[in-house]
Amino acid sequence: MLAAACGIVATDGLAGLTLRPLAALLGVSVTVLSTHYGARADVIGAICRAAAARDALLFEPWRAALARLGSLPPAVAATMAETIVDELATGQRAVSALYLELLQACTWDEALRAPFADWAAARRAFWDDLGGRTTVAPALLACGWWHGYVIAELAYSMALDADPSYRMLRRLCLQRVFDGGVAPAGDGTEDALFDMLGERMRGAGTWPAAAPPAATAPAWSALAARACGIRLATQGIDGLTHRAIAADIGIPHTTLSYRFPTQRDLADAGLASIVLHIGAAVSAGSLEEVQRLRTEADGQKLDLARASFAVALAAMRRPELAPCTAQMRSRRGDNLVKILARHMPAAPGIDPLCAQVVSMGLTGLTNTAPPGADAEALVATAYTAAAAWLGTTRAVTPDTPTGRAGR
Repeated sequence: MLAAACGIVATDGLAGLTLRPLAALLGVSVTVLSTHYGARADVIGAICRAAAARDALLFEPWRAALARLGSLPPAVAATMAETIVDELATGQRAVSALYLELLQACTWDEALRAPFADWAAARRAFWDDLGGRTTVAPALLACGWWHGYVIAELAYSMALDADPSYRMLRRLCLQRVFDGGVAPAGDGTEDALFDMLGERMRGAGTWPAAAPPAATAPAWSALAARACGIRLATQGIDGLTHRAIAADIGIPHTTLSYRFPTQRDLADAGLASIVLHIGAAVSAGSLEEVQRLRTEADGQKLDLARASFAVALAAMRRPELAPCTAQMRSRRGDNLVKILARHMPAAPGIDPLCAQVVSMGLTGLTNTAPPGADAEALVATAYTAAAAWLGTTRAVTPDTPTGRAGR
């Protein structure tokens, strides 16, 4: 049943994981499946238990290694973390896709939280154990920032693992996590490598330009695309129904269906809107401009962390989205570095790579909680913990060679 469920999610996402296609793959009737397990949430609970059992076998050698090694030097911790994430994204790709889809869906579907809870808790316990044996600050473990970092990196790995530049960037970021966040004293080689990798992942260095509206496009089509982006970020593909989007912008659903006939059309419009907004945000000249782009005239907030995560998950099934995902990954932290510079002007060594590392943890954490005040409180706590972590890491001495750390 786990294998069948993973096959469905790999092609149709979690929205496709319903009893009828699952029963068909298992060669039984829906009645047999529901009689044996119950409703859809109960079936997903059984699938999660099977996945957790599989995880237990996968992680057992690593748990044994952690117990034997005790505390981990930063370089060893980075190597181990990268190796495990890579294995989860490649050798265990199908189960990891199910895990990430469920994790995202739990933020808006309360019925899935209990079935998924034990599996999610087991994974977090492993990563907290690894982080606790090295240099990750206890506050970053307690608030969920480190767990969030792993979640975000796994999502990007699922979409980008074939890209050598991404794999090198992933390694560079993990090494910085375990080195204490701030830029080390040096000759600027790390800075140059970070910049080079970012340029390669961005390709031409520009975000997709907004396509000019067709002469026949109705005035409401741009509003519909933005509404699709917001729902995609907050409710995933399941939230993209013609009735919901039409209600969001105040038009009949039949009118919307004429312009966007299928859910795939709604998803394409939403993804395009997300990419354009994130591209504009990272190019913004001020934090005020970023905030304006998040809300725009309709007053509805497009959560950029949730939006970029949604695009990364979509790229797992749609390879054509990989270039957009690579650009998003390479630009993580571009806005956060401005915030850190404003609020921590005296803290040394906070460079774009440092901001990217902090941003990754905040992104993953954002996508583990339902949207709203609770999620914002979690992120605020994690941001405070990260700021304290950066403020207490090793200082850059006056005779530090000039590099990004010195600047």
